[in-house]
Amino acid sequence: MRTGLALSGAAFRWATHFYARHFWLVFGLSMIPTAQRFIAVRYGDDLPAVAQVGGEILTGLARLLLVGVVLHLAFREPGLSNLTLRERWLRLAAGIDARVRDFWFQFLVLAAAFVVLDVLPTTAIALWVPDERQNLMNSVLVSAKNPTVIAFTILWMIGVGRTLMVRRQQTVPIQESSAT
Repeated sequence: MRTGLALSGAAFRWATHFYARHFWLVFGLSMIPTAQRFIAVRYGDDLPAVAQVGGEILTGLARLLLVGVVLHLAFREPGLSNLTLRERWLRLAAGIDARVRDFWFQFLVLAAAFVVLDVLPTTAIALWVPDERQNLMNSVLVSAKNPTVIAFTILWMIGVGRTLMVRRQQTVPIQESSAT
């Protein structure tokens, strides 16, 4: 568990530094889902189906773009910039193999974060906010989570993979398996 938390901590530190260095990029790309989520939750019943579906597609594309941009920038960092795509995949696989329990532990961390940052606030709104205000509060909640919790979770998950690739590189050379 200690080494799993260490991996989480390393990924968290990388994600924090990345967000700080590229704040406007991450925040800006997160504003697309933020606006869409606010409108969908607040006015969802009044929106035509095509607007709802289009908004979901737009949100998905914005998040994919965020992942792509973050990966592109992360792969330009020391320790990864000189590697081919194949070498990165090999390092990731080797890093996971070397720390398989630590890798799976990240999903427990993600589940705990989900409970604390999604389930508890949603439950609090349902319990303590008057019915006529719940829709607005849920709209604000999902809007606030997009540039913070969701964006940071994406960065953290990429940070886990990056840490596994870089740390593995520093300790043991990668050997390709031969298929016979």
